[in-house]
Amino acid sequence: MFQNQEFTIYIIDKGDILRFIVIEIIIGTMTYSLAMQLFHNFILASAGGWAGTEGLKRLVTIKKGIAK
Repeated sequence: MFQNQEFTIYIIDKGDILRFIVIEIIIGTMTYSLAMQLFHNFILASAGGWAGTEGLKRLVTIKKGIAK
């Protein structure tokens, strides 16, 4: 049936896991809490939490691009 029986191995560094935990979970929770205090609305707080983490990730990417 399948003649090509190869499989792929993905390697995930410890630093990538820690970066995900810090940015997505910790920073996301903080920005959600801040937005919830400002707006008192679940939908706006969720959008604020998402926008905060995405903005931080894009800011870091831009900063790395400028530093080169």
